Amino acid sequence: MMERRKTLKLNKFLKPELNIFLFLILSLVAGTLMSSNFLDFEYLMNSTTLYAEFGIIALPFTYLLISGEIDVSVASMMTLVACTMGKVFQLGVDFVWVLIIGVLTGVLIGLINGLLVTLTKLPSLIITLGTLSLYKGLAQVMVGDGGISGFPEWFLGVNNKLVFGLIPVPFFLLLVLGIIMEIILKKTFFGRKIFAIGTNINVARYSAVKVDRIKVILFSLIGLFCAIAAMFSMSRLGIVKYTIGTGGELDVITMVLLGGTAFAGGRGSVFSTMLAFLVIVFIRTGMLLAIISGYTQTAVIGALLIFVIIISNQLEKYTKDHS
Repeated sequence: MMERRKTLKLNKFLKPELNIFLFLILSLVAGTLMSSNFLDFEYLMNSTTLYAEFGIIALPFTYLLISGEIDVSVASMMTLVACTMGKVFQLGVDFVWVLIIGVLTGVLIGLINGLLVTLTKLPSLIITLGTLSLYKGLAQVMVGDGGISGFPEWFLGVNNKLVFGLIPVPFFLLLVLGIIMEIILKKTFFGRKIFAIGTNINVARYSAVKVDRIKVILFSLIGLFCAIAAMFSMSRLGIVKYTIGTGGELDVITMVLLGGTAFAGGRGSVFSTMLAFLVIVFIRTGMLLAIISGYTQTAVIGALLIFVIIISNQLEKYTKDHS
């Protein structure tokens, strides 16, 4: 009986969602060791704007992974939306309509991903690997090797605008959206349906859950958030190029898995994903201050992703064996 109690306590301590706090502390320590200038609050807040686009995409991505699906085309979707908006603007369309077209484009390509997955019944990893190349290719065809700029002044520099004089607008929006989505996930019937699909899709179907409809909604939601991310990217950079989202899917997937969302579905938390976003920001900011190249940073994030997957898998096996 005593051993059973100890096992239950250990299982609680080893919950993947709780491990993010350990990673958060370690990332702060690592950043401090890499640079004495790391613990500058204003600098850290400004640094969040460099990765806020992918943090915003990671929020609905958490929903999707909990449901047992994945979308590796998210960075290409963001790029295609940005390039579409740039091209439409170049044609002389009023910028308010450019923004509306951007939102519609994001939802449309997200919807396409969802329909392809649900209608073909092929693994979403395979489908979105294909659309990754498709969307990136379309973006390159649309704008070529150059770039599109000249956007209205009121649209540019959103990353420099502060809420309460402290928090950059992109990071503030990420926090607000994250809180809303965490409440929806944990406190609503729709959220329970997402967990049910990821836990056991057959049981969910027998329970009258419209599985395919919910999956299409989740893919479309990712498209919407990719459109929002594209707008922030355009505002921050002041230019649209087909390379703006390159490698972003790695950061998004790492954030979600680092936050404790199970790769196989059925478990996850938007709140933990937001904490994982901070871990990625701290790690990348520390390496940036230490003048570590972008290629090395990508390698470090890739290594972290592999480590997280292995640890998460082992912890999941352990908790199942001792539950």
